[in-house]
Amino acid sequence: MTASEETNRKRLKLVVSDFHLGAGHRNQDGSINILEDFFHDREFIEFINHFSSGDNELADVELILNGDFFNLLMIDFEEVEPEIVTEQVALRRMGKIMKGHLATINAMKYFQSLPNKNLSFVMGNHDPGILFPSVQDLIREYCGKDVRFFLDTYEFDGIYVEHGNQYEVANAFDRKQYFLTKGLAEPVLNQPWGTYFLVHVVNTVKRNKRHFDKVLPFSTYLRWLIVYDFRFSLKIFWMIIRFFFISRFKNDPRRNTSFRQTLSILLEAPVFPDLDEAAERILMTRDDIRVVIFGHNHRPAFREVAQGKIYINTGTWNEMTHLELDRIGSRLMCTFAFIEYLDGQARASLRVWKGRRRLSVEADVA
Repeated sequence: MTASEETNRKRLKLVVSDFHLGAGHRNQDGSINILEDFFHDREFIEFINHFSSGDNELADVELILNGDFFNLLMIDFEEVEPEIVTEQVALRRMGKIMKGHLATINAMKYFQSLPNKNLSFVMGNHDPGILFPSVQDLIREYCGKDVRFFLDTYEFDGIYVEHGNQYEVANAFDRKQYFLTKGLAEPVLNQPWGTYFLVHVVNTVKRNKRHFDKVLPFSTYLRWLIVYDFRFSLKIFWMIIRFFFISRFKNDPRRNTSFRQTLSILLEAPVFPDLDEAAERILMTRDDIRVVIFGHNHRPAFREVAQGKIYINTGTWNEMTHLELDRIGSRLMCTFAFIEYLDGQARASLRVWKGRRRLSVEADVA
C-alpha cells in the first residue's frame, strides 16, 4: 500500500457497552440461566462481521467495549460469598463467560486477527476482574493477543470514553485502593457498595422476577409494585433493610464500606443514574474534549451540550422495559457510538444496529 493510500484509509471507531455477558443461556442441567442478560450473540456477530468485511475490509476499525461487557457479578446462585472476588474466583468466572458465549468470543478473536482491526476493553463496575493481570491474559488467550485494556478512561482525538460508574456513589471504585490486602491471605477486590447490594438483593429478587433489574425508570417500577404487588414490595423493602444492617455491622476485612457512605448511597437511591451532568462538566471544563461517551445507565442518549460539544450514551444491548408513557413497553435497541474520521477529524454519532440487511441508522433518542 502506498503512503497516499495509507493516509486515505477509512478509519472507524465503534463503541458499545453494557452487554453483561454471563455464563450462557443454559445451565449445565439444561435449565434456563436466569442470571444471563445477553441473548443477542447472533446480532453482535453480524455487527462484527459487517465492520470487518466488504467496504470495511481494508478500513482501520477499532471496537471499544466500554465497560460491563462481561458480567462477573451474576454467574452462579450457589456461590456462598459472591461479592468476595479473589484472582482465582475472577479467573473461574471469566472462564465460564468465555465458554458460555464462545461464538461471540470467537468472532471477536477473528476480528482482532485481521489487519487494521483492533479490540479494546474499558473497565466497568460489572467486570472489575480485569484488574487482575491473569484475567487479562485469559481474555487475550480467547480474544487475541493484542487486546488492550483501559482501567479508567480512554481518550483519543478529542473523544473521552469512560464507563460512567464513577459518577454514582453506589458503584464508584476507590481508584487509590482497588484491592484489600490487610489481614488477608490474598488480595480481594475492593468492591463498591452497589456490588454487595446487587449480589445479595437484586440477584435474590431475580429468582422470582427475572427482569427486576431491567425496568426504567426504576423508581416508577417500585411504586407500581407497591400498588399491584404489595406483598412482594414488602419483601423487597425488608431485604433492603436487612441488607443495610448486615452490611453495616458485619466485621469482615474483605468488605470496605463506612456508615456515612452507606447512608449517602441509600439517599441517592437511583438504580439507573442520570449521567448528563457529569458529561456536561467534563465537556465544559476540558477544552481538548469535544465528545464524551458513557454507558452504565442503560439509557441511550445523544445531547449537544454546547456548540461542538456532544454527549453520547451507548445504552445496552439487553432488552429493557420502559414505563414512561412516550416509550412504554419492552424494547431492544442495539445502540453504538459510530466515530468516523473525515478530513482527519473524528466525528461521532449514535446509531442503532438493524442487522446486515438494514445495517444501521441514526438513533432517535430523547
